[in-house]
Amino acid sequence: MSNPLTNPAVDANALETSVMKLWQEFLAQYFDGGQHNVGAVGNVQFPQVELHFQQSAVTQPLDGTAITLVWSGPCGRPPWTGWEVVGGSRQEMRYELVAWNFWVRASGTNARAACKLAADRLAGLLGNRAETHALGAKGVSRLKPSAPRAIQETDYVLRLVTCVGTLRYPVMSQV
Repeated sequence: MSNPLTNPAVDANALETSVMKLWQEFLAQYFDGGQHNVGAVGNVQFPQVELHFQQSAVTQPLDGTAITLVWSGPCGRPPWTGWEVVGGSRQEMRYELVAWNFWVRASGTNARAACKLAADRLAGLLGNRAETHALGAKGVSRLKPSAPRAIQETDYVLRLVTCVGTLRYPVMSQV
């Protein structure tokens, strides 16, 4: 089970920044080259990867594996709101169905195997509700990853994992 996240919850005043910080902290807990207990299968070896977000550039030349997370934006239905009791007070909360693209790339020795391993571990991790509970507690929940898709190879091997999820955060005017 993942460790609690220390970054603040999703925040309407800094929506993109707060969400990306949560993703960075969560992914860094796993993609560190170590073994992690991810449920019934026991310790699973995760690869060491470079983590990048939005339009940040991957180290060139890439010699290893990198994951770049790009927020694709709204997905499907319009945002909706609901009332919840937060800290003893009624608070209007906003919910948004959004999508993220995780671009997994590798180059160097055994690039195909390295890329496939990282993409498979990522998709499996995102689909594990127990492991993503820490994200849900901070407002990133109901994650539904796609199976990794191979993309045309150029200078490196590339796979794409798309993930749909729900953001939950207080309506800004009532924070």
